[in-house]
Amino acid sequence: MAETHKLSCHCGEIELEVSHELGRLEECNCSTCARSGFIHWKVPVETVRLVTQKRRLSVYLWRDADGGHHFCPTCGTAVFRTGYRDRISVNARCLVGVDVYALEIARLDGRNTMPPGPTM
Repeated sequence: MAETHKLSCHCGEIELEVSHELGRLEECNCSTCARSGFIHWKVPVETVRLVTQKRRLSVYLWRDADGGHHFCPTCGTAVFRTGYRDRISVNARCLVGVDVYALEIARLDGRNTMPPGPTM
């Protein structure tokens, strides 16, 4: 059985639980990830539970309507991202009690491999 990991934003207004083995992490250098410091931990949708109410979340939509960057409107911390079909990417930097420097993090060259977003 997978361990349940707790995640939260900086101020604690947004809390998640993920029941999944802590696995592959990716750091991306695309325009949004580079600015936010987001470290991706992509997990199956059904393993994520939002502990706090949805109305507390803010979302930034950029490329499409079904995927967004979900963040806390109070402290601004990017907590998770949607738009990966059956997966959610949670920000490993939000893991409570886990030092991300102690974990292996792969690099993803999103700057050069992802298609550009809208130009207008």
